[in-house]
Amino acid sequence: MQEELTRLRAALAQAQDELIEAEAKLADQMAEINAFEFEFEARVGYLMDTLAVLEEEIEKYNERIRIARNKEIFGHAYISVEDQYRRTWQAPPSSAPAPPPQPVSPASEVEIKKLYRQLARRFHPDLARDESDRVSRTEKMKAINNAYAARSLTELMVLAEGLDRIINAGFGRPGQTEAQLVEALQAELKRCQRRLREIDKDLRNLRYRPSVEVSLEVKAARRQGRDLLAEMAAEIEKKIARQTVERDMLKAQFDHLGPESGFIPLNR
Repeated sequence: MQEELTRLRAALAQAQDELIEAEAKLADQMAEINAFEFEFEARVGYLMDTLAVLEEEIEKYNERIRIARNKEIFGHAYISVEDQYRRTWQAPPSSAPAPPPQPVSPASEVEIKKLYRQLARRFHPDLARDESDRVSRTEKMKAINNAYAARSLTELMVLAEGLDRIINAGFGRPGQTEAQLVEALQAELKRCQRRLREIDKDLRNLRYRPSVEVSLEVKAARRQGRDLLAEMAAEIEKKIARQTVERDMLKAQFDHLGPESGFIPLNR
């Protein structure tokens, strides 16, 4: 029985180390994705937003022009089937997602990763002694993960200074038999292994995120001496110029119909 306990303790310690490293790897990849999404938003995303606003204005002008002409033909009480459907079923626009964190310097990134791993080894829930310890560690680990995702070295340092040290005292409890201890160690080992499989699945699924696919294309283009984001921005700027001309033409056409049409542009 003692040999089995020794083997299980060693296997569990190894699984816990692997789990902490796997979660750090997942957090690293998420941080890299966030950094790319920030760069994309700064160089391309805002142009896409401008284009979307123009396209919406064009759609609105076309809609109001059509409504004004229908009123001329059918009278002011006329409401088309399309307008009735839109008023009844069209959902309001969703709120914009929160912007990703600012990228940090390479030196800070090294310190952030080092401190995160130190804190994870001290406070990870999988190193808990009992259920109440796990709850406490889970709350602490949530704060650590949030600071790490935000790439905030300052927050991690505050957490390192303010959090009480938790010493892993093992799984033994007073009055627990060796057979019960073996069972507890086996259950914890299986849980760690299950979480490792979940993280592996999360890592594999990351490659299918649209921003990851774009980032890989950007990296490949960079190896060829091309700035793909600059190319994308230039193409969108051309579309913006064309859509601006179309919007202005529609606005002039609508204004010619007279103020009784009552349309108020989105960018008022």
